[in-house]
Amino acid sequence: MGIPTVTVGTSAFTDLLQLEAEQRGLPDLDRLIVPHPLGGLRPDRVRARVDDGVVDRLESALLGQGNGS
Repeated sequence: MGIPTVTVGTSAFTDLLQLEAEQRGLPDLDRLIVPHPLGGLRPDRVRARVDDGVVDRLESALLGQGNGS
């Protein structure tokens, strides 16, 4: 089975993430997309921009209970 993994990216890079996953032979790669941008924001601003369901979706994907997206 391997190590559960979820790739987290921002909405601006959704297409690039899909392309990279396909080119690496991982078209069904679990991913979690969050609002863009996050870079340069203080942690409290990042928390305010990411909805409450993100942590739940990440946990579910890591536990093999569904795709994070």
